[in-house]
Amino acid sequence: MKDESKSKFRDSLGDLLNDLPDEVEGYGDNDVDLQPVKMPSAQPAAMVRAKNKAEKTLNSLLSFYLSEEIIAEHEYIRAKASLDEYALGMLIRQMENSETAITLLMDTIHEGDVSPRMFEVLSDLQRTLLDIIKSQTMYLIAIEENAKKISRDVDVYHNNENNSSSSNNKQNGIKSRGTKDLMRALQDTISQEEITDVDSIETHEEDED
Repeated sequence: MKDESKSKFRDSLGDLLNDLPDEVEGYGDNDVDLQPVKMPSAQPAAMVRAKNKAEKTLNSLLSFYLSEEIIAEHEYIRAKASLDEYALGMLIRQMENSETAITLLMDTIHEGDVSPRMFEVLSDLQRTLLDIIKSQTMYLIAIEENAKKISRDVDVYHNNENNSSSSNNKQNGIKSRGTKDLMRALQDTISQEEITDVDSIETHEEDED
């Protein structure tokens, strides 16, 4: 009975194979140009979002400690801010990648794949995510401390420049006076000294009496 069933199955399978054409119509023609299907990647858009987040964070931090005039005046501040934006954007993107990987792995485990290897990989991914969060926090603290230092340095050196420029202006003002004004100033100074000497002499004589 089994042999008869196998024989019938072979005969039906042979009939199906014999009915198949030797060539598929249209396949291999030069006019047909099949393009590979490529799904658009979400990585560029995600990287742009991460950079925008980093730029917004850096701009808020710098504007909190420094004025717009100071930022526009010093090229070093703008150059360092650009590097900080790139580094912070990469940290934000890596954190998002780790979160996506953990989510996909959790979905796989929920679907029934509960092998020990899956939980081992999940633990490694979670540890990596915590390290990235820690690095991001430390980097933000370093950026903030650097902004504070720049603010203090600008205050110190800017005030010194203003004081030196004001003293130079005063000296230049004295030099630009005419000869009559200079002679008047010298006479006033001499008169004040004579008055002081007379007062001191009279006071000395009164003490002797």
